[in-house]
Amino acid sequence: MEAINGIQKAAVARAAVELDVFTLVARGHETVESLATATGCAPRGIRVLMDALTVLEMLEKQNGAYRLTPDSAVFLNRDSPEFMADSILFTHSDFVQRAFQSFTEAVRLGGAAVEAEGTVSDSHPVWIQYARGMMALARPQARKVVELAPAANRILDIATGHGLFGILLLQAHPQATCLAVDWENVLPNAVENARAAGVEDRFQTLAGSAFEVELGTGYDTVLLPNFLHHFQPAACVRLLRRLADAMVPGGRLFVIAPIPNDDRVSPSAPAWFATMMLATTPSGDAYTTSEYAGLLREAGFLEPEFHSVTGSARSVLVSTKPG
Repeated sequence: MEAINGIQKAAVARAAVELDVFTLVARGHETVESLATATGCAPRGIRVLMDALTVLEMLEKQNGAYRLTPDSAVFLNRDSPEFMADSILFTHSDFVQRAFQSFTEAVRLGGAAVEAEGTVSDSHPVWIQYARGMMALARPQARKVVELAPAANRILDIATGHGLFGILLLQAHPQATCLAVDWENVLPNAVENARAAGVEDRFQTLAGSAFEVELGTGYDTVLLPNFLHHFQPAACVRLLRRLADAMVPGGRLFVIAPIPNDDRVSPSAPAWFATMMLATTPSGDAYTTSEYAGLLREAGFLEPEFHSVTGSARSVLVSTKPG
């Protein structure tokens, strides 16, 4: 029943984010009457919503007043620097919802049932929502990459999205430059974030498919954030070989992905990600560490190092081009 009721819980959480009630509570709107006035909603509607959020342990309630929990104060209050509720733009996008409504057919087909190419089609609009909404969730992963990349000069960022991985590296290495690759409709968001971070002059962009555009050469640091799992193994190897050709000997490749154990059912969050790939891609998967190691070896890279990321369902694999 918990699984079946998931759609109801998701709808409650989405309504709370759309109405920005966590931010309003943080700003002092703690009663049904005050929240109804601030949101323009019916008092009965706000009362049911706020009580439901309390049942879900996203709020606390005492003497008719609502308070944020420690987690909601950090992650759901728009005034917090760690605010991440905009991720709903992607996770509840029309495409993702349609994909899971067609999940039974995806199981029958062994791939996305809503569109022939799913999210890997050219310039799919869902990636604009991804770039706008998922940056906060990516921050722990990007910080881990910075920690694991003590030296970076020429950076290549594949499927840059919001651009955060390359941006944080540029901030950490003032002499570095970054070429960010993504679809033309996605890149403006990355450029805007680079401008806000003060690194726009060192953040160049290249529009098009990473499998086809001319990448150039001489990169010592290559970023592959949340990308390879969208494709079948042969396509992954083909891209990895392209990247190896673009790198200097000794250059380092950073693969960021949800990576389950070889049993494919643990840890739960990266293991669950396989359902997203089945619903939204023709042939993607949540690859295990050993599978990624095999892909990297086949493409000519050395054995990768595995690094978990605190506070994230993603991990970081670091592999090196032989010198």
